[in-house]
Amino acid sequence: MLNKPLILLLLITVVLISSCADRNTNWQDQEVLTLVKQMPVVGDPMDISIDDTNAYIALDQGGFSIINMTDYGYRWFTSLTAFDGSVVPFIRVRNVSSVKTQNKLFINETDGTDLIHIIDTTVFDSLRYLDSITGATQDVRCLKFFDIPNPTNQFTIEGMFTAGRKLNYGLFDGENNAWLGITMGISTPATATGFDVNATHFFVTTEQRGLQIYDKTDGAYVGSVVLPGEAQKTIVSGNYAYVTCQQSGLQIVDISNPATPTIVSGIDTEGYATGIDIYQNMVAVSSGIGGVYLFDVTSPSNPILMQNLTSCGYSNTVKFFNGKLIVASRDNGVLIYRID
Repeated sequence: MLNKPLILLLLITVVLISSCADRNTNWQDQEVLTLVKQMPVVGDPMDISIDDTNAYIALDQGGFSIINMTDYGYRWFTSLTAFDGSVVPFIRVRNVSSVKTQNKLFINETDGTDLIHIIDTTVFDSLRYLDSITGATQDVRCLKFFDIPNPTNQFTIEGMFTAGRKLNYGLFDGENNAWLGITMGISTPATATGFDVNATHFFVTTEQRGLQIYDKTDGAYVGSVVLPGEAQKTIVSGNYAYVTCQQSGLQIVDISNPATPTIVSGIDTEGYATGIDIYQNMVAVSSGIGGVYLFDVTSPSNPILMQNLTSCGYSNTVKFFNGKLIVASRDNGVLIYRID
């Protein structure tokens, strides 16, 4: 039988070990991120798009907003007037993509019938609704529109969006302000949750089926890799695809040979990893209740955690902007941090 002094010593040891474990869990190597601006919003900020001046925020149940990143001026929209005088409401906006060089903003509205609104931003103080993209726009999880450098015809913008088990690609006629329609539809083996694109390939995240790679010219399947957890979003930089996997944090994939992509490293995060962005040698990951994780990926095979930011609350997505990090938080609105 243990004597009382020995029992007391064991209890003290357990308490000390437990308290040390708590401190180690919450301890951060560096304070890299400094909060410079917090903006309360109506609705749940779900997506961020940026241009050289502004951040565009998709607000589920709150329309959309625009933040001037120079002076943090804030504009909030729940409706816009079309050129014919009709009023178009914005309610459950889930995705947003700006093409400032073409004065166009693409917004995914999910209230009622899912569609993608096209907004003219030529007169920035008086935005106007142009048209909507309909058809194959149900359950859009990710959309991105880009200007076409040196276009050879009237098509000046290329657009891509996931819808269910498909990645859709189409062209926008800048001369006539008209969406040509979907010119390529790529079927995926599971729900397409996100994608990125480079000059030659599409990289599509497909939940339990991992990362799929397709040829950009004709949509032909090229290669794939199964990832731990459910793949959500990806950002491609050089020979690597950085992927958030809901239950397994950040996974980094070598895509130098697209036919045989391989995982080179992975690091788990608390909560569900969703949004991701890259800036220089840093990758930011939004991870739900786990907040935001900032990694140094100078060596993609050995990512280093720089900071786990938890004071932002439940984080939906992240976006870098000229040495700053924008965080869309369910609990605290839009927060802007300086990277020190």
